[in-house]
Amino acid sequence: MTAPRIPADYDAWREGRWEEIAGVNGKGTVTAKAKISGHDAHTLDGLPGIWTTTETGALTVTAKAADGVRVNGETVDGTAEVPSGAKLDFPGGLNGFAGGADGFYGVIVMDRTRVEHSGLSGIDRFPYDPTWVFEGHYRAAETGRRIEVERLTAPRSTEAILAPVDLVVTTHGTEYVLAVLEESPGQRLVIFTDETNGDSTPQIGRWLVLPLLEPGSAVTVDFNKATCPLSPFGNHLPMRVEVGERALIHAADQG
Repeated sequence: MTAPRIPADYDAWREGRWEEIAGVNGKGTVTAKAKISGHDAHTLDGLPGIWTTTETGALTVTAKAADGVRVNGETVDGTAEVPSGAKLDFPGGLNGFAGGADGFYGVIVMDRTRVEHSGLSGIDRFPYDPTWVFEGHYRAAETGRRIEVERLTAPRSTEAILAPVDLVVTTHGTEYVLAVLEESPGQRLVIFTDETNGDSTPQIGRWLVLPLLEPGSAVTVDFNKATCPLSPFGNHLPMRVEVGERALIHAADQG
């Protein structure tokens, strides 16, 4: 049997996914992250510094000089304003950045040696299958709809994420309607579960990144590009979606 032709854009997507996970600023390097909003004090797990926002919506961090927290190369001794895009440094060679505006910010801390030390060496995937590429379309949802999504934090938490449209797609003769999340402006994704979860893929489900288009627009849905978090209730496909990513590979997994 002749193997299916793999599109060039799929190979490029695979390379981009590995860079996203294991690159210099990849997700595999992240050791802590937080969303900072409101005037309550926030801390980053295991790291010095107290983060909050001011009445004018600026991000600040409070620390002592001995804590070793730096913002754009300057040691924090007291309370310092943290501009969006600021480079952050922490003890132990950790660094990161802050982003956001108007009282809503994200702070990410990275250890660029983490990928090497973890033994992460690749991403296990099902073989590419062109029969899992479909044409769907967006359908408008009720204005302001939000869906509770569980976060893989310790302890577990939930967040109500904007879900402005549904993805309507017919797969192998059956139409499905899946809620589409917009976790940050301009970034849409659909998180789903299927019958492979718990044996060949993670129990928590997988996701597909989708383009930002108006309701009614056609959308190419390529399940070969399914990656791996947690599905909102209702986004379940009652079949085995044996394409896309299965799990991260670590050196120990290869014996």
